[in-house]
Amino acid sequence: MTTSLTRNQPHAPQNRTMTESHPPSAGLVPAVEFTRGGSVESIHHAAAAVVDHSGRVLARIGDPQRVTLTRSSLKPFQALAAVLRGYPERFGLAARHLALGCASHSGEPQHIQTAQEILDAIGAGIADLHCGVHIPLHLKADEGGIPPRSEFSAIHNNCSGKHSTMLALARLLDAPLAGYLDYGHPVQVAIREAITAATGCDVARAAWGIDGCSAPNYAMPLAALATGFARYARAVARPESELDATDRAAATIARAMMAHPEMVSGTGRFDLTLSNALDRAIFAKSGAEAIQGVGIPSKGWGVVIKIGDGAGRGLPPLMVSLLDQLGVLDDAARARLESVGAPRLKNLRGLEVGAARCVARVEWL
Repeated sequence: MTTSLTRNQPHAPQNRTMTESHPPSAGLVPAVEFTRGGSVESIHHAAAAVVDHSGRVLARIGDPQRVTLTRSSLKPFQALAAVLRGYPERFGLAARHLALGCASHSGEPQHIQTAQEILDAIGAGIADLHCGVHIPLHLKADEGGIPPRSEFSAIHNNCSGKHSTMLALARLLDAPLAGYLDYGHPVQVAIREAITAATGCDVARAAWGIDGCSAPNYAMPLAALATGFARYARAVARPESELDATDRAAATIARAMMAHPEMVSGTGRFDLTLSNALDRAIFAKSGAEAIQGVGIPSKGWGVVIKIGDGAGRGLPPLMVSLLDQLGVLDDAARARLESVGAPRLKNLRGLEVGAARCVARVEWL
């Protein structure tokens, strides 16, 4: 597996390659089966890591050291650089603004309004966002006509909260807004330092590529990413007097995500469904190509799963089953998550034709 070379950032070093002497499927195990009738039609392979704040692997599915690009599951750690420098208080913003900075939002009115409030507070505009334009995620083809793409702007991009927060970081660094996505820009340098502090993985030396929103994105072992989620989770549960600056910032981010999961994703999305099912006692962040991280403050654990073939439909059954096997779900949460953890598949006539089920078992270490 390799990252794509960056050709539009002249000051970036050449991307390092995630070289593997073993097949791309190494470290993955059969995890989620989709059945039709009485037959298994498709199987998604996956790996998962459950760790504590020190990076100690407590449990696993497949290889917890499997290296993967982190995609949007990295957003809580990209936001850390700004929070360490006083965001969002320096601009008179609130926890919901910070939560949006960790989001892959659905482009609902509340998301657009919050992103605009960030831009207004930092003296920036939509034209300063370089995340690109797509039709908002909340629009569905079966809900009527979808306006043409030309009616939307970069603020509707699901990453506009992250990019607005990066622009805020540029203000905090007294750095130019222009070029804030360049690998060598002070914003990205500060972000790499923050990610390294949170996860223990030196991403300045890691393989990397360009994300869908044009920001640098880094590869790391699943266990390292899970360490970041665990450190955030532990920080939430500890007295503030025991926390260093990084852990205080981590706790601020985690609490914002827990208080405002509707900002982190959107209506009907799995991150929000999972958070609400557990009474907002956890924080969750998924990313493209089927990766998801969860922080569990009551345990001080971080959990990360990756579906090897990038099929996002496998994430909910795997994560729900994994959390259940870890003893995180009670009867109420289990009931709330049944429809996504073990979905029944229906065809266009509404006939039940199959089901999805997790077949992976957690190995405790």
